[in-house]
Amino acid sequence: MLQATAEANNLAAAASAKDMYYNNMEEVCGGEKPYLSPDILEEKHCEFRQLALDHFKKIKKMGGKDFSLRYQEELEAEIKELYENFCKHNNSKNIFSTFRTPAVLFVGIVILYIASGLTGFIGLEVVAQLFNCMVGLLLIALLTWGYIRYSGQYRELGGAIDSGAAYVLEQATSHIGNSTQAAVRDAVVGKPPVDKKDQ
Repeated sequence: MLQATAEANNLAAAASAKDMYYNNMEEVCGGEKPYLSPDILEEKHCEFRQLALDHFKKIKKMGGKDFSLRYQEELEAEIKELYENFCKHNNSKNIFSTFRTPAVLFVGIVILYIASGLTGFIGLEVVAQLFNCMVGLLLIALLTWGYIRYSGQYRELGGAIDSGAAYVLEQATSHIGNSTQAAVRDAVVGKPPVDKKDQ
């Protein structure tokens, strides 16, 4: 009887702390709230998680600290799961993540189309045809992605297209970031002057 009461007591404390965390996060990023930066969301999560754990610890519970430890660990796991759900919900509000895949595909089509025209102009017909084939494939991928988003069918294929676009975007941004950092570093540090005698 005493153990059952202690369990109920700890469960009630954990439920109260979980509700506290959930309500605080709902005020920040739930429902109709606008998209929130992932850094700010993580910062709020840490703050509200600590508040919830402190709330759980302050509530008088039966069974002692060792008995309550299991319920605290369960509470932490539930808070982590809630945070992951809030992250997914927040990411779904980001308009740029929604249009990332078609934007990457469209930019790829434009670049390849221009490359095809230039290579055709200088007489590299084989290379121009290869670029044209790639433009066609990207157009098919773009139309397929649009159909999958509209119909909700073939979601695995849509996921593969999204993953491919994300990989291309990641590679492009990392190369741009590296070249920008190198340029800034050279400008700040300054390259040693070139000796004309060495040339």
